[in-house]
Amino acid sequence: MDQTTVFAALTTGPEREAALAALGDGPRAIDCPELGSGRLVFTRYREVRHLLRHPGFVCAPTAAGLLDEINPDLRPALEPVMSWVLYADAPQHSRLRGLLARAFAPRRIAALESQISVVADALVSRFVRAGGGDAVRSVAEPLPVHTICALLGIPEGDRELVKGWSDDVILLTEPTLTDGQEKRLAAAWAGLWDYFSGLVERRRIHASADIVSALVEVEEQGERLTLEEAVSNLIALLIGGHETTTGLIGAVLRAIADHPGEAREAAASAESVGGFVEEVLRLDGPALITARTAAEDCEVLGIPVPAGRRLVLLQASANRDPEVFEDPQEFRPGRRNPHVAFGYGPHACFGAALARMEAAAVLRAVARRGCRLHAEDGVVWKPSQVIRSATFLPMRVEREADR
Repeated sequence: MDQTTVFAALTTGPEREAALAALGDGPRAIDCPELGSGRLVFTRYREVRHLLRHPGFVCAPTAAGLLDEINPDLRPALEPVMSWVLYADAPQHSRLRGLLARAFAPRRIAALESQISVVADALVSRFVRAGGGDAVRSVAEPLPVHTICALLGIPEGDRELVKGWSDDVILLTEPTLTDGQEKRLAAAWAGLWDYFSGLVERRRIHASADIVSALVEVEEQGERLTLEEAVSNLIALLIGGHETTTGLIGAVLRAIADHPGEAREAAASAESVGGFVEEVLRLDGPALITARTAAEDCEVLGIPVPAGRRLVLLQASANRDPEVFEDPQEFRPGRRNPHVAFGYGPHACFGAALARMEAAAVLRAVARRGCRLHAEDGVVWKPSQVIRSATFLPMRVEREADR
């Protein structure tokens, strides 16, 4: 087994499932010289979880490596990405995450639940009445865009513009980019930087109930976020708040179509809804890979790794490791599910609760309609080795009256 299998697992073709199954039960690590500038890929659960939580495997070089791949003329404008909490290491990471977590408090997220349910219900209702269509454009995309923009205080009239910029900035995380993609990325970054800089300055004068005001005001042990840190991490929150959640909701809708009986049963209780969403995350979660760099010469559970070696953690195959998950290719919503779809350890996604809430709201909304979803041919996938997300998801709705 070699890097061919890894690349197959990162595609959306028919070979994907077989490749993930093979990697989940295959070698502990695979050398992939053609992935970006060359990576050592860890595919099994034990190693992936170890690397996610161990302080000897750091994130900051990932951002530096991403910038190294960019045209030098475009690089200076993108350097604030080094301030993303996603790419920060201790002690900067602890400080940034502490400040962001205070602004992103659980009570603030919990307060959104009723609004998310109302929006999800309206979107699903319209989709059902129409008899189906593109589930991404109708449901999977507008719900997280509405939610994160409401959280950030972005007016409805600006949301399409901001989302377009976000779609281009996420290109930064891809291992390789074309010249055209680099230019789109740089232009989108400049647009978002100017937009959020202006929003931060306005909130310093007139506070609101949104996350931007909270980031301006938040303080911990006498420390505040700098303007660069605030703006850079607002960009990260925007991207994380809708890109991956769109992928998750699309996956939930596909799972509802593939497993209608389990979906109906799951909607009966909060615990069952949660189990359904967790199994979708395990088998079809949007986060395919994440990266780390060895801070010094070491071993990863017996595998030698030299200092500076760039590592890829293939979460999608780790979540199918038979050492952890019995019959890992089967969809079992009630299983014990310690998946790593949201990462693990200090860098685990702190927007996970919000994404779960949105996915659960969509499942409940579909169940309330008493309808059957049918996935149709012609799915179009985002061209990415990092995020699994459909950009076009044709579905047909069979209502009770049609049966």
